[in-house]
Amino acid sequence: MVLADRLRAHRENKGLSQAAVATKLNISRQSVSKWETGKGYPDIDNLVLLSKIYEVSIDELVQENKVLKKKIEENNQTIDEHRKKLDWIHHPGLEEKDEGLLLLIVVIGLSIAAPLGLFIAPIIMKRNKKSNTFYMLINIVSVCCILINLYFMFIMVGDYLLWDQKIEVNYTPDP
Repeated sequence: MVLADRLRAHRENKGLSQAAVATKLNISRQSVSKWETGKGYPDIDNLVLLSKIYEVSIDELVQENKVLKKKIEENNQTIDEHRKKLDWIHHPGLEEKDEGLLLLIVVIGLSIAAPLGLFIAPIIMKRNKKSNTFYMLINIVSVCCILINLYFMFIMVGDYLLWDQKIEVNYTPDP
């Protein structure tokens, strides 16, 4: 920030007009305007008076404040980070695609595909992100899919091993 900008900023911070400052310094308003536009510079006597009027040191008026500049840069970075978070909240599909509906359809379809659902449902649960639309529903349906597939596998293994077969023995006496 150059001297002209600092002079204007301090005057505005105090809520003073150029005319009010000029009156206090016993100079014309145009002189203050020249200083604030960078077309002229105040002499040392006026700098001392300006520092008293604005209640700042002469160093603050003349020198660039590096600590303040660094703080402003840090604040701007923080603001940018918060802005990105807000943009993501208001527009959640900008950076990542929402796969929620697709994952939900796949896991529902896998509920009837007995051995396949046991292996793919955990993969879908791992791929599911908190930013997806149906995050919780996908996890719940995936767990149900695994349980349904376990039940179907139990039935298929039982049929294969003849667990549910009843052997009937018809005994007829000999005549």
